Amino acid sequence: MIKYQRSRALEILMNAAMVTACATILVAIMAYWMNHQGEDRRYLKNARIDRVNSQLKELYGPLLVLTETNERAWSEYYRRYILPAGYPDENPLPGPEEARWHIWVEAVFAPTAQKMKDLITARGDLIIEGELPLVVQQFCAHAATYDALLANWGGAGARKSTLIRHPGSDFLSYVRKSYRSLKAEHELLLTEAHENGRHELDQSAR
Repeated sequence: MIKYQRSRALEILMNAAMVTACATILVAIMAYWMNHQGEDRRYLKNARIDRVNSQLKELYGPLLVLTETNERAWSEYYRRYILPAGYPDENPLPGPEEARWHIWVEAVFAPTAQKMKDLITARGDLIIEGELPLVVQQFCAHAATYDALLANWGGAGARKSTLIRHPGSDFLSYVRKSYRSLKAEHELLLTEAHENGRHELDQSAR
């Protein structure tokens, strides 16, 4: 009887040791898995922060500055020279007005449009959408026709305008909206990263 009890006790101890060992291994596996998952989440968040940083710094930030500058220049030109004269679209520009328009196109509007087109062409991979938006395509096509206008100014028609017209306020609205959206996401991502870092610091200090 005593021998049986000892054998039984030994069996119980061995089972308990096995359960403890299995539990330890399971806890270690779970800890590794959770740590790995956490590392993956941090990597993806950091990658997203880097992506948004690049979108703001290399595309939408400079594009917004150029677009706002171009819009301000056009609005001032329109207010000062076109509105008071009220030229009909079908009539040619009077000599002095055509000379002024030629200077502004050559010195202001065409170079700025070219810079924007070059920026979009060089960093098109940073466009928010999965494909190039139609309004951006329209603007780039418009910018590309400035060269033809300046090369053939005398034969460009009565209004001396580009073959493809500027998409208007839709392009400015797109750039503004995209920049604001990225800026808001950027601030949110940085706030989350800061909060997560502080939480991890608190955990490690315990």
